Amino acid sequence: MNEYFDFHFNKKVVTIYPGEFYSTSGTELISTVLGSCISIALFDEEKKIGGLNHFMLAKDCSLDTDEGDRLMGKFGEYAIDLLINDLKKKGVPLERMTAKVFGGSNVFNLPATSGAQVGDVNIKFAFEYLKQKGIPVSMSNTGGNLPRKIFFDPATSKVYLKYIQNSRLENSNLETKETLYLENLKVTAVKNLFPDD
Repeated sequence: MNEYFDFHFNKKVVTIYPGEFYSTSGTELISTVLGSCISIALFDEEKKIGGLNHFMLAKDCSLDTDEGDRLMGKFGEYAIDLLINDLKKKGVPLERMTAKVFGGSNVFNLPATSGAQVGDVNIKFAFEYLKQKGIPVSMSNTGGNLPRKIFFDPATSKVYLKYIQNSRLENSNLETKETLYLENLKVTAVKNLFPDD
């Protein structure tokens, strides 16, 4: 997590990275950069409280339970609940939460027949999990092949989104980071997360 003052927005910005989340009732923005990862913004529009997470994979396929606590936020099945519980502590009941969903790009440009579309699996998981929790999704921007940079304003629930498309070096750096994260998580496949398909 990193904080800085953004002169364009004239506000403090908190940048989160894979596995992290942040929520606030203050005026700061929350920012992150997404490739195949997903960020879910949860907020209570009336109380002006909201938060953002950033997860890499839908579910934890690892058998290594020793690393579980350290890596929890990198998996959607934990990351969403971590943010929900954090907002509950700040006085937002589940039934007052609304969501916005972003990310899930195919930044690796894998063919659809490869069966390893991390972004697609992440998108499907995010919407299904939010539906199970009874949290409505008011807007989304998911899929495609381009990375995104987002800024979430919890006080207004607005999201400012920019596609990262002109820098091959920046896209390459994002792909390298996501590949390293996946290797560190000891993930071998994303198939069969939805066995009914």
